[in-house]
Amino acid sequence: PSKKETKSPTTTITTNKGKSKVLQVKKNTIKKAEKDRCVVFVNDILLFCQYDKFFYGDCEKKVPQYQPSLVEKASILYPDNYWKFHAESNTGMINYINEEHQLELINVDVRDQGPITGMTLSPDGAMLVTFCNVGCAKIWDTADFKLIQKLRDTEEVNIDEFFVGKFIPNHTRMAIGGKLKDRHHWSKDDDDNHILPCPLKIFDVITGKVIARLEGHTEEILCVKTVIYKGAPYFLTTSQDGYIIKWKMRDDWTTLISKQPMVDGLTCMAFTVSFVPNTANRYFMAATDEHVRLYDFDAAQLMQTFSDNMYSQYCDCGKFIHPIESLEDQEINDDSVEECNSKSKKKQISPKFAYFVTRGVEILDAEGGKIGDASRVNVCILHKLIYPSKKGQPFELKEVRRYGHKDYHSNSWLIKISSNGRYITAPTMTGHVFIFNLRTGNVTAILRDHEDLEVRDVIFHPWKPLLFTSADGEFKKHIS
Repeated sequence: PSKKETKSPTTTITTNKGKSKVLQVKKNTIKKAEKDRCVVFVNDILLFCQYDKFFYGDCEKKVPQYQPSLVEKASILYPDNYWKFHAESNTGMINYINEEHQLELINVDVRDQGPITGMTLSPDGAMLVTFCNVGCAKIWDTADFKLIQKLRDTEEVNIDEFFVGKFIPNHTRMAIGGKLKDRHHWSKDDDDNHILPCPLKIFDVITGKVIARLEGHTEEILCVKTVIYKGAPYFLTTSQDGYIIKWKMRDDWTTLISKQPMVDGLTCMAFTVSFVPNTANRYFMAATDEHVRLYDFDAAQLMQTFSDNMYSQYCDCGKFIHPIESLEDQEINDDSVEECNSKSKKKQISPKFAYFVTRGVEILDAEGGKIGDASRVNVCILHKLIYPSKKGQPFELKEVRRYGHKDYHSNSWLIKISSNGRYITAPTMTGHVFIFNLRTGNVTAILRDHEDLEVRDVIFHPWKPLLFTSADGEFKKHIS
């Protein structure tokens, strides 16, 4: 990838049961085999990993089991609203992109003094926020794209870089994360200022001031989510340090009650998270290292890892989507299906499932110019996550389709994809944004408005016919 390789080395642990497991050695981490456990020391804290159990200090924790009946009840009590906006929601979101419904570039003066590393919309879609690596977040009115507010930590003595952020539900606060660097110390290894522990900063949107700092990550924060779980507010963050942390907040979204990292011990880098639909925010999928992992938010534990031939370097983005048409020829959409034979007639309940899209990065050759494995190319992948139908069963992740093109070059990490349920929008490192048809896999359009700049983010507006793209140095807006 375009950024220096930071992946940790691996070591193989063999237990007395004869099973071997390859583990990534994280910073300040020592692993050794002891009986039938893998013993892990992280910053002098003892963490045991076993095949069906986790041990944190002296506390044993079993890997939580999915219980369909309990999840069903919880999803009714705490319904999610992830699919409120999509291509056919009749809210004004872009529906079709084709010869009859072409995208038109609209020139707006949305810019910053450095690369725009990410974007987010306010919950009501009235404001767009751009994040810049010069430690600035700018809030724009999506009606006329005039600058409303600039968020910068004026009391920070070190160097801020902002990557990601989220509004709290009432729009009065923003949680912003990224990278914090020591202004007075240089790192030869990074060829940059030495990195410091990176806080999540809570800004007052009206005053533009930092009103709280959540300390816990030792490296860059790469994703932040606002979550309501069982009626209580949380932030969920991921980081290049390999940890995913849930922060329980008071109702003001400013006062921290407690923080808890996901019990993992394996992840080297954690990128994005997306909550599993219709599970009351109990479970989420995370793009980590070169694969995706399923976590129990309530128990703060890793449940499963899915790594079948996805990407050779990193899987840096994964999102659940709501397709508005069938994506599989044999897809069963009814709640049940009846099968008849000569002896009996059985009624089978089809398992619940959700679609999940990912993108990733491949390992380069020794010269660092081309993908090392000639059989691999840059792709986005559509997966089908099948929920367990019985208590104790595992989730199953199946690959449905791959999206690629000979000119789709996206071998750089920290690029995000998006979908309106009909298309996948996939940025590249060459200034293009590919638009793939979800059902057919064909290229519907290629946006070439960023010249040779690396495109970082792309967002569909939920109730306007707008598509936003941002790159290393500029922002573009398209209208359908």
